[in-house]
Amino acid sequence: MASKRRFVHASGKGYVRAMKNLLIIALLAFAAACGAPQTAAPPQPEITTLEVSDGWANPSPGGVDVAAGYLTIANGTDAEERLLSASSPRASRVEIHEMRMDGDVMRMRMLESGLTIPRGETAFFEANGLHLMFIGVAQPFTPGEEIPVTLTFEKAGARDVRLQVRAGGPGH
Repeated sequence: MASKRRFVHASGKGYVRAMKNLLIIALLAFAAACGAPQTAAPPQPEITTLEVSDGWANPSPGGVDVAAGYLTIANGTDAEERLLSASSPRASRVEIHEMRMDGDVMRMRMLESGLTIPRGETAFFEANGLHLMFIGVAQPFTPGEEIPVTLTFEKAGARDVRLQVRAGGPGH
């Protein structure tokens, strides 16, 4: 059975009505496309505190009494913050270090006055950059264990964190 098709002559009222409807549909579709939000990641909650995350450390081979640790500090407070010091029962001392290029030479130095983290900024402790240097490690860090660390901030005070020891991470 043949399907019925409705043809409208170009000069008839039906044609004008059909064209108006098509125009309205096209305009509505265009407006919706222009005003529709683009597909994006859901909004992240605003950080309004000092947050320490992503803590980890490299394993240390036996006979070596130093190790490196890494983490992320996001300063969502309304003021600049300073990481003054770090300590751990797993090391004689823990220093805040940075590595940077000096010409063609990579240099490491202790940040004696701590690390300032401006309001709204994030400090990334990572290989070949900022890191915690564990000195006087009596027992090697082994994969799978957690290293307790206390971070002392100028305003936020002491924060206890744990660094997961991961094999195969980038070296210090």
